Amino acid sequence: MCEMWYQIREYRDTDYASVRELYSTGFGEHEGAVYVLTLKQHWVQTVLLGLLVLFLFLFGSLLPSVMCLSGVLLIGRFVVAYLFKQGVQLGLREDLQDIRTSYMHPDQISCFWVAESKGFLVGTVALLPCVTDPGAWELKRISVRKGFRHRGLARALCQTALQFAARHKVERVVLFTSVVQSDAHKLYHSLGFHKEKEFIWPSLCARLINFIVFKYAYEIRSD
Repeated sequence: MCEMWYQIREYRDTDYASVRELYSTGFGEHEGAVYVLTLKQHWVQTVLLGLLVLFLFLFGSLLPSVMCLSGVLLIGRFVVAYLFKQGVQLGLREDLQDIRTSYMHPDQISCFWVAESKGFLVGTVALLPCVTDPGAWELKRISVRKGFRHRGLARALCQTALQFAARHKVERVVLFTSVVQSDAHKLYHSLGFHKEKEFIWPSLCARLINFIVFKYAYEIRSD
């Protein structure tokens, strides 16, 4: 029988730095997709076209106009990168600031798991009561290190959390994911989650680029 190449276990304090590093790296991987999403917005395309016309009027030549427009696009990429760094810091300052207190409290039905491969932390998942949906628990911090994906680990991590929820008589689990995480959507559907609603993330930047967040729900049937 083939031996599992990974081990899923509960979080230990010695995992702290690796968990935060994995979160930061995984979050940053979506930067390019969000930049492309930004460029797809009609108002952005209109502004870029207007700038190109303006540069053509000022310089009277295509080459310097295109170079200036390329500079504008580069600045836009830097802005997206800056916003992503702020998003990473927000997560690190919230539940990942004190993982044990957030997830491993003995008086709360919650837990944080990590996946190891040959002693190397390659994945995480967590479960805790949902703040915005009373009576439901939220699946959070689902992350698998690049190079270890598409091998069933994300599914195993989610199933570990769902089995924990079932053992503790949790009846409803929700999660939130974004429009740019299409591979994750397929996983959640295959696990039995259904999309409950979608909304634009409540921030000015998110509204400007139509950054949609999906809420998925999973109902646990009692035996």
